[in-house]
Amino acid sequence: MISVGIDVSKGKSTVCILKPYGEIVC
Repeated sequence: MISVGIDVSKGKSTVCILKPYGEIVC
């Protein structure tokens, strides 16, 4: 299962993906 979080701050859009093995890719 992959969780996708979107964080918008300082006029930037950052998409972080949490992989099943606990790896976070931003």
